[in-house]
Amino acid sequence: MDITIIILTVGLLTYYFFRKQNQKKKMKKIELSAIDKEEITKLEKLAGKRLPYRYSNQRQLTFQIIELVRPGYIKRRIFDNKGHCHYLIKYYLDRSVAELVEFGITDGHYWRKTKWDKEPKVIYHYGKKEFSNFDKITQNFRYYSSIVKAGRDRILPLENDLNQYVNELENHANYQKAWVTRNHINDSQAIHAISTVEKINLDSKRGIKRGLALQNILRIRAINSGFKVYNQKVNSFQNRMTELHLDQIKSLHQMDILSSRDLRHLSNLLAGAAAEKLVNLRLREVQTGKGIIHNLLLPYPYEHQNSLGTNQIDHVVITSNGIFCLETKARTSQNEQYNVLTDYNEVADQVAKHKESIKYVLEKSNNPVIINLLKRLSNIDRLVKNVVVFVSRTEDEVTLVNTERYEKMGITVVQVADIQSLLIKAENKIGLQPEEIAAIKEELDNNKQLQEEKAYQENAVLFEDQGLTLNQKQVEEQLYHANQVIKHLDQIDALLADYLQEAREWQKQYRKYCYWKKFYEQVHNFIDQGQYYRMHNLKKDIFDKI
Repeated sequence: MDITIIILTVGLLTYYFFRKQNQKKKMKKIELSAIDKEEITKLEKLAGKRLPYRYSNQRQLTFQIIELVRPGYIKRRIFDNKGHCHYLIKYYLDRSVAELVEFGITDGHYWRKTKWDKEPKVIYHYGKKEFSNFDKITQNFRYYSSIVKAGRDRILPLENDLNQYVNELENHANYQKAWVTRNHINDSQAIHAISTVEKINLDSKRGIKRGLALQNILRIRAINSGFKVYNQKVNSFQNRMTELHLDQIKSLHQMDILSSRDLRHLSNLLAGAAAEKLVNLRLREVQTGKGIIHNLLLPYPYEHQNSLGTNQIDHVVITSNGIFCLETKARTSQNEQYNVLTDYNEVADQVAKHKESIKYVLEKSNNPVIINLLKRLSNIDRLVKNVVVFVSRTEDEVTLVNTERYEKMGITVVQVADIQSLLIKAENKIGLQPEEIAAIKEELDNNKQLQEEKAYQENAVLFEDQGLTLNQKQVEEQLYHANQVIKHLDQIDALLADYLQEAREWQKQYRKYCYWKKFYEQVHNFIDQGQYYRMHNLKKDIFDKI
């Protein structure tokens, strides 16, 4: 078996060897005429050299290079004065043109090649694209041109709508002011802004009831939630504009958002103001024969200080039974009870200053009536009485528990309903005369501090209500602009989605359009091939002229 395989292998190798030798013997040697040999000898001397090109032309052709390609034809390249090859011509040995390649006027990517067999065959070429029919190039160019125009017709209305909404957005964003201001704000400013935004009139019983409710800042909470959505939309929109390499809306900025602590503080401020209004209303109902002063700010001699401080008292009521300093506290009760010891230290410390500031003013007085009154009293402490009025925010009837500690400190704890009884049935009746009541009220009014209220960092003024000029119209205008901003952001986002889809498709077609437009222009700019071929075919002595 092995011997058979070896014999077959040797036989096949012998057969292919002798077959190859016979093929070499059958190849005919190309015989050239004497003229051809002489001409080839001349060309061999010129091959590869830079030779002048003397034919008149419009392309600034200036030199050429001849190459002899054995055994079939001669290659000739013609250049302009910048070294760009415009033509590559291949001749048969009988001087007839085998093929001509004409390159584009800008680079070598565009070219047209013509081959001659029986008839000329033309091929247009760019990159990987190759066409033998110029009409096909024209057809593609016109097709993509129409597609781009149709796409542009769809995009233009979207662009116009985008520009319109962006301009309107810029306008509304420009009018959109700050929602929250926190610098140098006192309680009065903050309360005015809160009640204005909430549409609450604290001079009415209905307004007072709304102000005391646990959910007394529902509108502010809703606006705050709305601005959270507003901020998300603004941030998302500005980021999207950046990603799309579009200009951001300069006037469009995020709003300051109230925290849970801010909202709780605003709610307590409004409830406190409503509670004071409720006490004020009750005092007015029982004011006969009494002197009443609201929100009294008096000097207070703080210890270890050379200068006087100030002390604020919610209500001062002067009756025949003495001077009552009322501190109002709005609190949340449960199960019809409130434990007054919940914040005892803070309240007791605040109330203790009331009596001291009243005593300080009266002892410094030069009014003879007050001087005689103080002489008549064995102890001035009997004259001034500290009272804390607790107002429930949740229940109409409440029992105050654990009041003993306040009573030991000489502080009376009552509710609104107990005010009249407190003023009439007070212990340790002093029996102040009408002229003494009037003198005390006048002295306190004269010593009332005119300085501004203290500003607190946790306070917040809504819609820039620095000058207490905020009104409902201004609030509604601000909210209108904010809603318009959100509306236009949504409209622009929807338009951008449609626009991007159309724009991507348009750009895709536009790139094809540019491709075929350049192809068409380059091919269209080639010189008339027939004229060039005729000129060179008639010049039989072309190589002798070189």
